[in-house]
Amino acid sequence: MKKPLLFAHRGFSGKYPENSPLAFQKVIEETDCDGIESDVHITKDGQLVIFHDASVERTSNGSGWIKDKTMEEMLQLDIGAWKSPEFAGQHVWTLGQLLDFCKETRLLLNMELKNYEVFYEGLEKRVIDEICARRMEEQVFLSSFNHISMQACKGINPEIKTGLLYDKPFLDIDKYIERSNADYMHPRYMLLQYQPELVELYHGRGMNINTWTVNDRENMEDMIRRGVDCIISNEADLLCEVGQEMCD
Repeated sequence: MKKPLLFAHRGFSGKYPENSPLAFQKVIEETDCDGIESDVHITKDGQLVIFHDASVERTSNGSGWIKDKTMEEMLQLDIGAWKSPEFAGQHVWTLGQLLDFCKETRLLLNMELKNYEVFYEGLEKRVIDEICARRMEEQVFLSSFNHISMQACKGINPEIKTGLLYDKPFLDIDKYIERSNADYMHPRYMLLQYQPELVELYHGRGMNINTWTVNDRENMEDMIRRGVDCIISNEADLLCEVGQEMCD
């Protein structure tokens, strides 16, 4: 059985504070994942910062929108204590820091462009410039729920792979993807169970299927049996265990 790529969602977020340096480091120390998935925004002063939500309340000790904060203000946030007091003192990384970490550790990176609650002007080019400056075009692929953004990325640099994130069924998805230049489809995993024919459709168009966020053994096994190309999970250790059992 084909083994898909195994990715840790926002780092090893099942056990550690999501998108924190600790969560990224623990992917290397405690799992056999092929890569990590993460998220990028732009601060008020134009810095590319790693964070999931457009506002900081859920996973930090602060409040407000990232677009209204400087990088210095973002660095003052504690992004660990919300998970557990033992993780207090974790601070955000820039995109550059995460890229450097992945280059050093040889982890693949799925970078989600978070430009649909806030539309960040120039985000696509800024991210691609950082990737190209490090010659990591083969190591990083981009994704977003903003499919217009993904279309634009291919215009900026056709060599960088892009994926279309979605979490609700599309009407006439076969016609929809004809208009796209994306390389990958990123459906939420239960959509492949609702429409199992999608696997053949996407693979027939030469598109990889990278599915998320698969956190239990039963659905991990199901996705592997369906032949997806990448599974993204919070429970990175369990994902690697299932992958080894079924495919090695």
